Amino acid sequence: MTAATHRPSRSQRHRGALLRPLSAALVLVLLTAACVGGSDDSEDAYTEQQFAVSADTDGALDMADDEMAVEEMAMEEETAEESTPASLVGAAQEDSGSDSLAGAPPVVPADLGRDIIYTAWISVEAADVAAAAAQATSIIQGLGGLTFGQETYTQGRAHTTLTFKVRPEQFSVALERLSNVGELVEQSVRAEDVTDIVVDLTSRISTAETSVERLREFLSRATDVEGVAELERELAQRETNLERLRGQLRSLRDRVDLATITLMITESVEAVPPTSVILRAWLTSGDDDPCLGFTDLVAPPEGEVSFCIELENDGETTLTEVTLSSNALRFGNDDLTVPEGMNLERIEPGERAVATLHETVEDGRIAGRVATRGLSVDVRLSAVPVTDSGQEGPRLARSHTLQLLITEDDSPPGFGDALSGGWDALVAVGNGVLLIIGALLPFLPVIAIALWVAWWWLRRRRARRAVTTSNSDEA
Repeated sequence: MTAATHRPSRSQRHRGALLRPLSAALVLVLLTAACVGGSDDSEDAYTEQQFAVSADTDGALDMADDEMAVEEMAMEEETAEESTPASLVGAAQEDSGSDSLAGAPPVVPADLGRDIIYTAWISVEAADVAAAAAQATSIIQGLGGLTFGQETYTQGRAHTTLTFKVRPEQFSVALERLSNVGELVEQSVRAEDVTDIVVDLTSRISTAETSVERLREFLSRATDVEGVAELERELAQRETNLERLRGQLRSLRDRVDLATITLMITESVEAVPPTSVILRAWLTSGDDDPCLGFTDLVAPPEGEVSFCIELENDGETTLTEVTLSSNALRFGNDDLTVPEGMNLERIEPGERAVATLHETVEDGRIAGRVATRGLSVDVRLSAVPVTDSGQEGPRLARSHTLQLLITEDDSPPGFGDALSGGWDALVAVGNGVLLIIGALLPFLPVIAIALWVAWWWLRRRRARRAVTTSNSDEA
């Protein structure tokens, strides 16, 4: 026992001989990375710490039978796993820098011997999403890559997202060609240097393999049932850990061997030029020019009121289906008068159109509406803008309000007014008589029968009186 304590066993010397070349190789790789990749002092300290952990693990192999050694190795593995993300982040920040937008992708440093994961995000807009997606797929197939996934949405603004895998040496060419399948909106390129992670996983796999072989050797020599059971449990745990490390390394290798490019194609929407229209309106009475009128007017109870409506297209699109209307006066385009050479249905940018309307005022009424207490006349415009390509925009609507007041006639009545009043009274009496006759007409048969019964009754009464009188005379 004492000799075993002070002098290494044969298996330990054999294992040390195996680890010395491996350690030398790791040191050479790290020195090369420090010279070429520009690693900082913190990364070198991390690498030395990982190498020290791998070297210390060799000493723990001699204590495979001891439960304390098993717990120590498990803690080592957890510590290494927790330090992996920091290494990834440090390598990514050091080698890739910040994401580039619409810039040239980095040249793939295949001759540096580094393990780098390349990823990119590209966003483009295209009029035909399906055609652009087919073109992108054809580009990747021509470069020997493959389509890893696709998601397409057609509701609202159509868009599709494609995920491609290409070889790192084709990464730059794929980015350049995919950016041309539509109008480039956004591009982001990222490179992660995972060389340290690969070296660490490789070292841990080698250590785990040695540990597994060591336990298998112990198991083959064990004779105690309890010892065999404990060794089998420990062997199963270490084999599981070994397979997990191998899976991590395979996944990392796959990401290094194939770069990932995500392409999002969104349907482009044509920008609609600005649309605008100016609506003005005036009114006047008599023979005055309505376009030189007012927005507020006091008119006599008898006469004519004229309206002037002016439209001006101050936008950049043609206005079609132009309609003018009013709820107060109930007029439309057919009731308006438009000068020759003007088209009210279609107004080009920068053009103007004028329309007039004449309404008669009788007894304080205009278009059947009483205006002696004031009347708000609403003038409404509706039009559809159309671009040069024929695309229709949202309908435009404008309104303008005019105020009209018709005065009441306060002058004393004359002979004509008296004659008109008498005639109106006579007409009213005649209408009343006719109304009474019309009301009694359905009852004429009943009235005739009643009159006949009354006449017959009076006749008999008279006859009886005559007989009575004659009998009295004879007596």
